[in-house]
Amino acid sequence: MDTIGLPMELRDRFESERARFLALLEPVLADLAADPMRFARADKLVALPEDYEAADLVLLKPLGIAVSRDDHRLRAGAAAALAAMARAATAEGHTLVAASTYRSYAYQETVYARWVRELGQERADRVSARPGRSQHQLGTVLDFAPIDNAFATTGAGLWVAANAARFGFSLSYPRGLESLTGYDWESWHWRWLGVPAATLQRECFGDVQHWLILFLEAWTGD
Repeated sequence: MDTIGLPMELRDRFESERARFLALLEPVLADLAADPMRFARADKLVALPEDYEAADLVLLKPLGIAVSRDDHRLRAGAAAALAAMARAATAEGHTLVAASTYRSYAYQETVYARWVRELGQERADRVSARPGRSQHQLGTVLDFAPIDNAFATTGAGLWVAANAARFGFSLSYPRGLESLTGYDWESWHWRWLGVPAATLQRECFGDVQHWLILFLEAWTGD
């Protein structure tokens, strides 16, 4: 596990709170065994196969989720969790709008090319993933509207930041961690991992998704 470069304070926490850590880890490992792609890496170092598309993608609009386009889809588990989260937000006066969801490899090619045209490749690589390296291809990631860091200060954005983990969602690219994640802060970009994993991430990994995913990858490789 040391090879993944976890900060010393996290490794110290694993040892000092070992019983709690193992109790939180157990259901996550069960989810990992049942659904490895839920925790797959898609980043600047690891790419998904060009033809990867989850078999259980479902449309969000029929589930009562507000969408920017009728064809937005997520994997079934993520969609169900998002529907529950949207209902809870609505009950507290906030509307969550899914603005970008599953993207195929081919679609990401067009997205990345547009950013390169607009910003140049160096800047584009800070804000957009190359084809095969986008978490959106996993089918468990969505961008909330507005796709802008103004989202963080909206009522909906503040509500999501405070409540998303209860529904199994994790912020992929936190503020100030570009050197770690490879991407600028994206307050609107959330990935569904399931409640056990979101809880483990928050309690034991400094609430940093990147560290959790690397840890689980190393665990399965041992």
